[in-house]
Amino acid sequence: MVQATRRLIWATLLLSISAHAAIGTITEQVNNPPQIQRAKTTLTGSKGTGVDMADAITTKQGKVGIVFADDTKVQVNENSKLVIDEFVYDPKNKDAGKLALNMASGTVRYASGAIAHNNPNKVAINTPTATVAVRGTDFTATVDELGSSTFILLPSCPRKNMLPDEIERYCVTGKIDVMNDAGTVTLDQAFQATKVSARNVAPTRPVTLHLTEDAIGNMLILAPPQEIKTAQQRQQAEKLPAESALSQDFLKGVDLSSVLVAENNQVYTNALQRNLLDQDFLESMLQIMNDQLAAEFGNLLAAPKNQLLPDYRKSSGVEATVDAISVQLCRSDANSNTSCVTTPKGQNSTIVQTQSGNVTITNRINAGGNTFITTKQN
Repeated sequence: MVQATRRLIWATLLLSISAHAAIGTITEQVNNPPQIQRAKTTLTGSKGTGVDMADAITTKQGKVGIVFADDTKVQVNENSKLVIDEFVYDPKNKDAGKLALNMASGTVRYASGAIAHNNPNKVAINTPTATVAVRGTDFTATVDELGSSTFILLPSCPRKNMLPDEIERYCVTGKIDVMNDAGTVTLDQAFQATKVSARNVAPTRPVTLHLTEDAIGNMLILAPPQEIKTAQQRQQAEKLPAESALSQDFLKGVDLSSVLVAENNQVYTNALQRNLLDQDFLESMLQIMNDQLAAEFGNLLAAPKNQLLPDYRKSSGVEATVDAISVQLCRSDANSNTSCVTTPKGQNSTIVQTQSGNVTITNRINAGGNTFITTKQN
């Protein structure tokens, strides 16, 4: 009877251990170890540490490599965050596998395992602006501080740092679909890339980058490759309506709203023209107070507002720089301290800039509301 009881206890313990087995393991760890947020507990991740579903892995001055139970490999670079949303794997049942990862910030590299090879439709890799459908391949995702995502398709090679002719001979390149609410693009060639600036903005057309794997990392946030910048500019240009002299109707009445928008656009400047120190700060302060009172009590004679910057007033001391891709708002105070915020042109943002402790200027980009950015400068 005692022997039977002991066997039952051991069986229960084994079942308990197996039910809580880790879904993956940190197999490499360089420099500072990451933090693993597991429910209300914060763990230090070092080589050999197991990871579980719903873990959030955050790195600072270090990076880690994780291998999941199905041999999916993920590398989390410096100053990055990865969340394991879902992981289901049964080597005896190929149809039961499922993987969902959230690449929240920084740069993360992904290499497919058994789940993607068995059933690509069961793998979903998410960023703030897009979802990746994987077809058994390697790629990186880089997410900047505004949530814009850059995806680069990588060749699957037997070793690192191979030469271009070796990559062509010995490496295999798969496919990924990058999609969001506005569209889908397919990357199917080594080092092809696309950038997605917002959920309601389609991914840019694929471009091929001329760089090595070692150059891919958070440097893409600080210095995006020229190929990606050109792709974004082309995407913006394609949205503009094509007009010619033959297509214009000179007998059509003047659109007063277009005239008002054009007048409002004249207050914009460019980076070379801007002189943030050439301002009358006392006059600006008085004008800001007057604008705030007018907004509070209503001003029926207020000038019409344009759609891109509906709250913008040059008298606030804020200089607006608008190009094909972004909007930058800069303001200097009486102490020559300058505060600048840059956002994607197509994004709905609300910018709140506070200087000298008590001067607060609020501007919306487009309709505002989706993204809030607050700066304080004393």
